[in-house]
Amino acid sequence: MTSKPEQILQVIKARLEAVPNAKIERNTAVPEKIPTGGLIVLRDGNPGEPDTALGGFGGAYYSHDVEIELYVEEGDAMARDAAFDTLVQAVGAALESDPTLGGIAFGMTYGRPEIDTETVIGASAIKHGILAMTVEYETDSPLG
Repeated sequence: MTSKPEQILQVIKARLEAVPNAKIERNTAVPEKIPTGGLIVLRDGNPGEPDTALGGFGGAYYSHDVEIELYVEEGDAMARDAAFDTLVQAVGAALESDPTLGGIAFGMTYGRPEIDTETVIGASAIKHGILAMTVEYETDSPLG
């Protein structure tokens, strides 16, 4: 049986796979070349310490911090900005399609990604951002 944290991450990855033209990976090293439609990397993040009821009765409650890295590579700055914004909007739409992830989470919160642009010698610049997300859920035990 799959643990609740793993179920959460699998469902998030499945939601991200709905983003058109983007390549989705999980916990991978960033490749040297970004695919034309962009790259999304889901990082497992940190489930943090569980909150439990007094006396240890009931389940454990988690606020699991997950990171979603977004990458686009375009030669022209205006095209790069537009492609990145399109990718961010598509990720938001995919996540908002079901904030409870099929009922296995209470919900999730996130905001706009922290953005940076990297110059690559002899290639197009890479614009990337890290979208920090927190998923709230309950497990039957602290080990999940």
